[in-house]
Amino acid sequence: MEAKEYDTYSCPVGKTIELISGRWKPIILYLVQHDINRFGLLQKRMPKISRKVLTEQLREMENQGLIEREIRVSSYPQEVFYFLTEKGSSLRGLIDQIFNWGIVNLLDDPSRKRAMDLVIDHN
Repeated sequence: MEAKEYDTYSCPVGKTIELISGRWKPIILYLVQHDINRFGLLQKRMPKISRKVLTEQLREMENQGLIEREIRVSSYPQEVFYFLTEKGSSLRGLIDQIFNWGIVNLLDDPSRKRAMDLVIDHN
């Protein structure tokens, strides 16, 4: 039997991790999927992210087809909203599972309580 080489460049797991990798992308996806979808609201929920990095991450996720930006000019100043695309929405379950797995497996009790306070009720 011939041994087959594993092509890491076409691995679906690796490609998925690459798509959502980075310090902020999974958090942004989590927040946007739970309607924390304006720039200012995102920044309030992630106070350690700079405006520049948040802008870069949002643009990158928009270019990857994970989120879309909607500008509403009906008010002044104009309002910018971010929404998950169909591709981004398909990651909802995975992002929630990563969040829950991290709570159970990586956090001590005090950190677990703080993290549970961040859970967004999506009912």
